[in-house]
Amino acid sequence: MTDGLYARLRTYEGRGTTLSGVGKDLVNEPMIRHWCEAMGDTHPAYAGPGAVAPPTMLQAWTMGGLSGHAGRSVAQDELFGLLDEAGCTSVVATDCEQEYLRPLCPGDRITFDSVIESVSERKTTKLGTGYFITTRMDVRAGGEPAGRHRFRVLKYAPRIRKPKDGRPRPVINRDNAGFWEGVAQRRLLIQRCGGCGEPRFPWLPGCGACGSPQWDTLEASGSGSVFSYVVMHHPPFPAFDPPFAVGLIELAEGVRMVSNIVGVPPDKVRIGMPVELEFLGVGGEYELPVFRGVSGASADTDFSKPDGAPDRAPGPVAGPDPAPGHDLRPDPSSALRVGAALPSLAVPVTRTLIVAGAIASRDFQDVHHDAEIAKEKGSPDIFMNILTTNGLVGRYITDFFGAHAVLRKVSIRLGAPNHPGDTMVLSGTIGVLEGTTAEVRVVGANSLGNHVTGTVTVTIPEAAV
Repeated sequence: MTDGLYARLRTYEGRGTTLSGVGKDLVNEPMIRHWCEAMGDTHPAYAGPGAVAPPTMLQAWTMGGLSGHAGRSVAQDELFGLLDEAGCTSVVATDCEQEYLRPLCPGDRITFDSVIESVSERKTTKLGTGYFITTRMDVRAGGEPAGRHRFRVLKYAPRIRKPKDGRPRPVINRDNAGFWEGVAQRRLLIQRCGGCGEPRFPWLPGCGACGSPQWDTLEASGSGSVFSYVVMHHPPFPAFDPPFAVGLIELAEGVRMVSNIVGVPPDKVRIGMPVELEFLGVGGEYELPVFRGVSGASADTDFSKPDGAPDRAPGPVAGPDPAPGHDLRPDPSSALRVGAALPSLAVPVTRTLIVAGAIASRDFQDVHHDAEIAKEKGSPDIFMNILTTNGLVGRYITDFFGAHAVLRKVSIRLGAPNHPGDTMVLSGTIGVLEGTTAEVRVVGANSLGNHVTGTVTVTIPEAAV
């Protein structure tokens, strides 16, 4: 990759990426239903008589699907071909900005113009080295302006990952081999002294209480709480993406062990926070026990206070996934003010969600459903596409503001990927409130860090202001 290549790449700026620019399907109820089911979105405006499409579906109506667009321009193919030849064989979406001008209704014919807006200079990222490509699309429905979509991808050469850069393998010896055999079976085994019955961890050849060398095992229930923790920022380790939380977990059986705390943003971990055991598969080679923050535990709860003591001021709750479409505000009359925090929403990142979201958005990139190909392209597993993330952010906002809220603009940037088995916790803060228009700053965090950051502009009913 040379400066000469960049000069060639820049010649594609301003060139269109499609010729015909016609959506393959009219806006239709089955695709709307599929999208809403994938996102868990039951907003009443998207179903029944007079239904409209979720605004965040804007790009889905322009996608070519498996067969692509018949009128595709050669410009993008040539541009991507040049990058493929230079070794930039992988692509990942990084930014998405959508502006919504009018609702899309069943029966609307979608047309669009798409242009390559800019190509960045060569950049080095955690994924690898490559170029950011930004395209802009103006979308029409029945000939009327319906929205604008700006999309940014990184076309890159995957960073070569040496074996030593992987997560360190556990050290197994004759004293702890039984423990790791249990972990391989997704069981957390604790030693129990055959003399005094005292449980102990880590595994040892003899009892520290009575000295007996006799012992058996019991299987931990998996319930526990954070006894102490640290958030690692430095020094960096190749296998970990800081910041991340390492906790001393007190198990219900009375022993303590060190492990990672997942499913909770590192800055939200608290002493006393309840956690549950789960097992993390590492590269399909072995399992590790980790602990996930229990749904329903508030980051601002004082877990150390005695039962019956007064509660602290309520904060965002990373609780169970609320019934889709419900108004999340605990007190609507006081929640709408600048600086007010929206209650958090925990979204379990399952393989089903990743695949269903990709299909609902007509995105058939193999990295979103084929784990082996995803690994070949530098990812440890399949990962969520940006259209699904955009849809979940839109759902989070309209769930909070209610049935009559209307999305006007969603602008997001991706960070740490959403892989299967993780949990994304969405949180938001009202940054601007002018009349019936609110701008909300949104963050979606997983165990690796911030998956998504951005802003959402929404119009809310006057009665709610």
